[in-house]
Amino acid sequence: LARLTLQCLSGEDQNSLPLLTWLSRMAVGNALVIPSVPPATQSRRVFERALIANLADTSQAASVGYNLQALKDAASAVRERLSQDQWQVIVRTEASFFEHSAEFTTGAASTAKAAPTDTDKVPLDYSSVEALKALEFVSGHLAAMTGAQTDRMTRDDGWRLLSAGRLIERLQMLAAALRRGFDTGAVFDEGGFAAILALFDSTITFNAQYQQRRDVPAMLDLLVLDRDNPRSLGGTLQTLRGRLTKLAGAADGQVPAFLTALPDPDSWTLASLWSAPLPTSAHAVPTASSDASLVPSADNNTAITDAQAPLERAQRCERINVLLAACSQEALALSNALSRQYFTHAASAGSHSLGV
Repeated sequence: LARLTLQCLSGEDQNSLPLLTWLSRMAVGNALVIPSVPPATQSRRVFERALIANLADTSQAASVGYNLQALKDAASAVRERLSQDQWQVIVRTEASFFEHSAEFTTGAASTAKAAPTDTDKVPLDYSSVEALKALEFVSGHLAAMTGAQTDRMTRDDGWRLLSAGRLIERLQMLAAALRRGFDTGAVFDEGGFAAILALFDSTITFNAQYQQRRDVPAMLDLLVLDRDNPRSLGGTLQTLRGRLTKLAGAADGQVPAFLTALPDPDSWTLASLWSAPLPTSAHAVPTASSDASLVPSADNNTAITDAQAPLERAQRCERINVLLAACSQEALALSNALSRQYFTHAASAGSHSLGV
């Protein structure tokens, strides 16, 4: 998200108000910047500087630097269970990020000082270019860590809980991101549409399947319904259920109690999510039975009069937002349920054990 935000702030759509509003809300919602920072719609440069300054701030629990430090500390507690390669990747990632952060957060050199020689490093004043280089480096190494966990770990309950944690975080964040996209109108803006696809890591897949289409039904089909897309909400829920039903203590063929409240992607259809009339019951989550005879199409998305358009779109946004809010809320509730059931939290600090 931090990398996408910096790219958009200096991209060709940097003047798009829906995009800037979405980026600002996402950054505040994910604690990349504090709420008192002026949003990007008011001052892009101030907002950008605040985001870059917070990247390596280890006092901020949501910063990249804080999480890299926490990752290293957690890995050190189980050092004997990690391969040398895995440990070295973790250590090198953390050290390299803080080394790079010293460059992109250093204030500009005083004009009173002599001009630097060719061998001197010129301090950078919150450089977005250098910050992006550091984030890209970290992103590549985090992907390597995830790949090693996925490919080399034994598929026991520890691996399933590790995978479930990653899926829960993905479900909560992406559902919230898409909901903010509808709230801010970013999904109806060309720049915002592209940014949301990029956050879901689905740009290439979308372009391959839909080419130049930029309508909401196509987005919902790929980012919400498509089970073959591992970044979609439906695909994430399906994989999450599969991981947790295999945990120790789960009865064969039965869904654990803590999964029953999760939204069921089997009941979702594009017609019920976007094309069907708004349910009359208050905030009812649409299902496949909700006027499933309506088959969505590009024409269906726009076949309304100019007078009806604002109300029609508002109703559709409200309907999909009900589902997205349920995904976010139930993801957090599931995290708490797993914590209560599978982990023992002792009263003394630093004494936590896995109770599987």
